[in-house]
Amino acid sequence: MGTSERRAREKDALRQKILQAATELFLKDGFDSVTMRAIADRIEYAPSTIYLYFKNKIEIVDAICVETFEVLIDRLHQIEQKFPSPGAPLAAGIRCYIEFGIEYPHQYRLVFGNVASDSFTESAESNLLGRQALEHLVRIIAGGQQAGHFPATTDPASDALIVWSHIHGTTSILINDHGRYNLPWPSIEFMIQRSIDLITKGLQSPATP
Repeated sequence: MGTSERRAREKDALRQKILQAATELFLKDGFDSVTMRAIADRIEYAPSTIYLYFKNKIEIVDAICVETFEVLIDRLHQIEQKFPSPGAPLAAGIRCYIEFGIEYPHQYRLVFGNVASDSFTESAESNLLGRQALEHLVRIIAGGQQAGHFPATTDPASDALIVWSHIHGTTSILINDHGRYNLPWPSIEFMIQRSIDLITKGLQSPATP
């Protein structure tokens, strides 16, 4: 490994260390309470080092959003490539999304949990990636409608948003509340599979006004 390659890896490793520390602090103390110095202290670096990578907390949050969406989109793309027939990838896509949230709970909470301040506005890149993630679901549902798996009683974009609402709810419950409140929780696997069954069967029913 050459010197330039080693330095590039070290730089990327430190950047990831900053993002991980910031994610944990934002979730623990709240976005508004966390300072750049606190992030630097967390990783035992001088604050000036953080500013070499990010000029403020907004840039840090946006970088977390972008990287989280990139990983999710890549996995959804692999699902579409693996199950090319219309409608077939829906169950796999739902499972992929939920398991992604379980694997990356900190990032998921930060990106989808409204942790950042109201002053935070996602960048154009982050917004674009978020739409790309949703478009995977739109294509799957549209393909299922065209193949006759689902009735074409509403537009795929609307159905995709409703499906996302359901799987987001399941994901949030599994990473935040499962096993709490002295409730008779079924297993995580049962909740994932049952969510898939209910969503896919629901799409097979005609929409009613």
